[in-house]
Amino acid sequence: MRPLLIAALLTSLACAAFAQTTPEELAGALQAAARSGDAAAYQKLLHSEGTFAVEGPNFAADLDRVPQPSAVFRFSEVAVEGDQARANLNLSWERQPEQVSRVSLPVTLFKAGAVWRYGGEALRTLPAGEYSLLALDVSGLPLRAAAIAPLLSRAAERVRDTLGLKVPNAATIKVYPNMTVLSASVALSMQPVGGWNEPGESIKLVLPGSANPDQELLRVLSHEFTHLSVSGAAGQRRDKRIPWWLHEGLADFVARAYWTPGAAESRRERVAGYAKGDWMPLSDLTDFNAVPESRWKYVYAQGLGLVEFLAETKGKQASVKLALAFAEVGEADGAARALGFDSFADLETQVRAWLVMRGSSVAISSDTAEAESR
Repeated sequence: MRPLLIAALLTSLACAAFAQTTPEELAGALQAAARSGDAAAYQKLLHSEGTFAVEGPNFAADLDRVPQPSAVFRFSEVAVEGDQARANLNLSWERQPEQVSRVSLPVTLFKAGAVWRYGGEALRTLPAGEYSLLALDVSGLPLRAAAIAPLLSRAAERVRDTLGLKVPNAATIKVYPNMTVLSASVALSMQPVGGWNEPGESIKLVLPGSANPDQELLRVLSHEFTHLSVSGAAGQRRDKRIPWWLHEGLADFVARAYWTPGAAESRRERVAGYAKGDWMPLSDLTDFNAVPESRWKYVYAQGLGLVEFLAETKGKQASVKLALAFAEVGEADGAARALGFDSFADLETQVRAWLVMRGSSVAISSDTAEAESR
């Protein structure tokens, strides 16, 4: 009898955990799932048609990898209209020890029968031609975000002209007011970022506060559009076979057209230094979820260095061929052989030698220019 009673009690508790009859109970359930890292429980709290429906499973998977025992979820200014509600989500969490993040963002809630579920951020749709452009519905942001619309086709053209890839017409771009809010909509464990894209998800970006916002927006858009296009060419299910460093290398290869000369030179100097003696094996930089934040700089610098090497020696679309080979064969040696290298180690060795040589030639050219100016 006792085991039956225990089983019945557990079933009762499980049902109660997912029977959020008020928005406050829903906030408590979201908080409990985040604190325990219970991805399955978190996903059961999501509305199937909310803006978070596609992104929610990835958000939940991050909680499974990195539970957030200090997370606090609170809804305020809840306005109920029939079976929906608009509210502010006040969220705080300790992303790293003694580093507390806090955000407040408008969200939507949905009621099915007596149960409330979370629908994600409240967004406003903006005119953008063949693309979908949405802005977080906070004061002033939709009006400012409308300036992005004319830049979308320009960024897509840059991807096509550089890599020969087409940005899907169904591309969706969501705009956020700052990096902390954007990152909080992606994963609570992630450091603040200004742009984001995952296969099957929308592109997310932050409006820049720079003196030349169009240049900065084109840089971010062309970078994220490249991710979207490479994923589309590979197929969403096979995209995960493409190493993270190659994804970022391709994206920066396209976006560097909008870099300042100083930023481009700094990146060249840094990757030349890595190639000389501080190189991180690319095999250690393949999986975003497994690479510590302290090594992110290697991912971007070395990835771009390899793409530039292939563009110089085998044509600017060779790296796309490499990415599709990774998607097809799923392992490094086979992908490298598709481009004529003996193995991936052979490719990596040649890349390092080329980067060192390029760094030396740039240094010599700089010294010569300085001497001639005296």
